[in-house]
Amino acid sequence: MTTTNPPETRSDTSLALDEIQRRVLWLATLMVHHANHVRPDRGGLKVGGHQASSASVVTLMTYLFFEFLRSGDRISVKPHAAPVLHAVQYLLGNLDPAYLTMLRQQHGLQAYPSRTKDPDRVDFSTGSMGLGSIAPNYAALLDRYVQGRFGHGGGRRYVSLVGDGELDEGSIWETVAEPALAGLDNVIWVVDVNRQSLDRVIPGIRIRQLAAMFRDNGWHVVEAKYGRRLEEASRRAGGDRLCRRIDEMSNEEYQFLLRAPAAVVRSSLGSAFEGYEDEALPALIADLGGHDFDVLREAFRTADGSRQPAVIFAYTVKGWGLPIAGDPLNHQALLTSEQVAPSAGSSACRRAINGRAFPRSRRPAGCATSVGERWPTHLGSPVPPPRFPMTSVGRTRAPRRRSSPSGFS
Repeated sequence: MTTTNPPETRSDTSLALDEIQRRVLWLATLMVHHANHVRPDRGGLKVGGHQASSASVVTLMTYLFFEFLRSGDRISVKPHAAPVLHAVQYLLGNLDPAYLTMLRQQHGLQAYPSRTKDPDRVDFSTGSMGLGSIAPNYAALLDRYVQGRFGHGGGRRYVSLVGDGELDEGSIWETVAEPALAGLDNVIWVVDVNRQSLDRVIPGIRIRQLAAMFRDNGWHVVEAKYGRRLEEASRRAGGDRLCRRIDEMSNEEYQFLLRAPAAVVRSSLGSAFEGYEDEALPALIADLGGHDFDVLREAFRTADGSRQPAVIFAYTVKGWGLPIAGDPLNHQALLTSEQVAPSAGSSACRRAINGRAFPRSRRPAGCATSVGERWPTHLGSPVPPPRFPMTSVGRTRAPRRRSSPSGFS
């Protein structure tokens, strides 16, 4: 007897969050698409925007902003996830909709999160790799000092969402090993382990080394590797072979299997997939913890309860939910108009563009607490884009001065 999917039970809250993340995904994707394919571009240059890198953290960002974070918490968001941050802020009512068409445009939304130039809330500027991601640690240290010295403050949690490739930066490890930060129990790092960077697929052994380095420096390490379907499959008779096979394969092979036909997946994994029909295999092998709200909820609960700095290694698929998911060349890839069209007209996309996310009067069943209570709007009302006289904006070139012999006399 075969089955199309292992049995699974999702909480009402997770189902509600799934509806939100679909809106976040397509808002972020369409912002980048509009900047590159719709907005007039007299120069003919590629605008960019990192659709695949944004997609890999959609589940993480949705969980953080719509369930985990509370008023007063501070978060640093990896640079390439800027479109996701702006999509979230729009759905929270903190971003004027006019800005959705102004990604990477002068006086519009910045390429990377910026405290000084973006119109919506940004806690830490993260354009420089390895700098914005460590800022929450030192902010937490200062918060602890203010609390001890003046008797107020405290209670905040400091979260840093970083890409796995960013862990190559030396400043990261200077901070991880800093003795003054060792006792902070309100710092949580979340590593987006999509295993792809600009120029390589990150080896699996490298991830294990990084986790050991955190652990050796006194950090509590939490892993969100598999989703519930894979975990359930591993508990079935012979299921231990499945996860062991995935654990042992190289990241290069795993990335290949994410895009391979079901017959190739079955041939590669052999008896590990006995009992599953071919159409179930692609979704099953891509079922990672970084895209499972129930798995993330448990991981964050463990990290938040630690008495030391904590890091969550959340495994994701780069380009999750998009036609370019798992493609080894998707780092700077852009969806074509033909790829965007089928989903651009979907009900989830229309809801994302035409309305905010779940006010009290019509939030989805399962959202026990309103978004506003978890993450209050900070602007009061969204600020519309500024109007600038474009003809007067620009650099004025000074006349060239020629040197002369008299200048040396």
